Amino acid sequence: MNKLSDYQEKIVLQMLIQGHSSKEIAEWLNISPHHYKKIKSSLFKKYNIKRAIQLLPAIINAKIDENL
Repeated sequence: MNKLSDYQEKIVLQMLIQGHSSKEIAEWLNISPHHYKKIKSSLFKKYNIKRAIQLLPAIINAKIDENL
């Protein structure tokens, strides 16, 4: 992934955890809804989840595993 994609992925992740809608996130990043969906899909694959509600526990578990 390039640096812009990494940055966008981090922003999408933070905003999803904060409860922002897909429309809000796409508008804030000034990207198309399609591009937002690609970023979100990438995040879900990375953390092996199917719903946004699963993001926070997955991130916490990933951080714990990194520190072991």
